[in-house]
Amino acid sequence: MGAWLGWLAVVLVPLLLAAAIAAVPVRARAELSRHEGDDNLSLQVKTLFGLLKFKWEIPMMKLGKNGLQVEELAQADSPSLLHAESADKKDIGASRIAELLQDAWKLLRRTENLTGLVRRTLNKVEISRWTWRTTIGTGDAVWTAMSTGAVWSLQTAALGLLSQLCRLTAKPQMDVQPDYRSARLETSFDCIAEIRLGNAILAGLQLLVRMMRTEGGVRLWQNILFKA
Repeated sequence: MGAWLGWLAVVLVPLLLAAAIAAVPVRARAELSRHEGDDNLSLQVKTLFGLLKFKWEIPMMKLGKNGLQVEELAQADSPSLLHAESADKKDIGASRIAELLQDAWKLLRRTENLTGLVRRTLNKVEISRWTWRTTIGTGDAVWTAMSTGAVWSLQTAALGLLSQLCRLTAKPQMDVQPDYRSARLETSFDCIAEIRLGNAILAGLQLLVRMMRTEGGVRLWQNILFKA
């Protein structure tokens, strides 16, 4: 009887542990702000109750000779992992954007049912915060009113697309305010999304299988992602 209980514990304990880990949420938070000409964009991902963290941010964005110039800062921080931080400056012009779109289309076309995998994964994502507030002015009352309506339509369309792909668990908050006295564009965006670690791992394994079946294999993905 004791031996039988021992074998039962050997089988059940790892299963219960795996189930507990699979239920742990992976939380991602995206923040975008533009205030008085300063632009900031950051993405934070953490799981295992904060033991694993990753933060990526663009503390500077400005228009340069070659298009949009950004400075990227990537940081991985965990009590149980080595601390790593890297910074990089890039110019993003029209040719660069066209190249990125071409690479994305190549992966989409060559990878088996990639859109289906993305859609199924997004269906398991919960959006617990969606806040987007914008103030816009052009210096002209008519153009300001038209721009306000256009921005509101853009924000509404983005929320509508998101609600079709993910599950909203909190009431979205959106606001667009016109400024008839000056020409300016200020915005603040804050979004929090969560997915279970088990679902994320399963999606990653399914993607790996599709990558291996792709013409060019995993090397194709590596070449495109590292080039980006």
